[in-house]
Amino acid sequence: MIFIKNKFSIILLVILLYYGTLIDPTWAQPLSHLKLDANQVAWTRLSFHAKNFLVEVSTDVQLASMPATDLDDVLLKSPKGKPILPEKPKAAQMTINTIIDPVFRSEVSIHNQIWFNPADAATLGRIRLRRGDDDFKKTYRFTKQGVFRHRVEPKNKKEASFEPEKWSDINDSFYPYDLDRLGCSGVTESSLLIYIVSAAAASMQEDALSLCVFGKRQLHRVTLRNAGVFPINASFIEKRQQAETHKEGLVKALKIRLTSEPMESDLNEAENFSFLGFHKDISIYVDPSNGLPVQASGSIPTAGKATLKLKKVWLKN
Repeated sequence: MIFIKNKFSIILLVILLYYGTLIDPTWAQPLSHLKLDANQVAWTRLSFHAKNFLVEVSTDVQLASMPATDLDDVLLKSPKGKPILPEKPKAAQMTINTIIDPVFRSEVSIHNQIWFNPADAATLGRIRLRRGDDDFKKTYRFTKQGVFRHRVEPKNKKEASFEPEKWSDINDSFYPYDLDRLGCSGVTESSLLIYIVSAAAASMQEDALSLCVFGKRQLHRVTLRNAGVFPINASFIEKRQQAETHKEGLVKALKIRLTSEPMESDLNEAENFSFLGFHKDISIYVDPSNGLPVQASGSIPTAGKATLKLKKVWLKN
């Protein structure tokens, strides 16, 4: 009898150790536990630049506040799901303009516009416009049951030279998810990670954050982890009101490593996660004193490793 009990105890211990190695305690941390403080975000605009022998990339990020009542005119109406509602009285808008200039291919411009709640980064809607190669305009509405997408593309090369309003290849899609079953209390959007690391810079010095992030067609479990402090050679213009100051020197930046895992979806093949054009080995470097992102790095498909360095920042008044 004692032998049976001991055997059972050993088996139970093995099971617990086995599953304990598979379960990351930060995996189940819901989005609602984010301690985001919009007042900690010191910037309203960031300008980044990267260049290697294969590609040159420029990215401009702008952050603005807007009355929640104005969103009725800009957000897409979804035929499915219960739409995520803006928190009153203010919502936030992020605009990201990126120009990718590869050496052996034509230049591509990408425009992203995202509307979200600043307290928890819950996304309300998004527009993605790509010109120059694989042209498209995709408008999204986020709901509690999934994301609705209205996609417009040119049907041929002639139409590609027109404005998106004249494109005729039109398609609507709905990408469902079960937030309760997936352990998500809310959904944010991949581009907003740069806002999140700024608003949560203080807590990121100690804790990891695990988020449910919508990419292009599905959810990803994205984890932001503190990877230590690294010296970064920084050189950028700091603009405050009418004054400009050149900042140059070493910044003891907090390295935040980003990892992602596709979550369950109806797709036949899981999509690749992307943040500011990076697909793998993604890191964001933040000045812990003010939450300012001074650098982002990772691997870009067909271009290899690249580093986006902060070139200019517009600070809040």
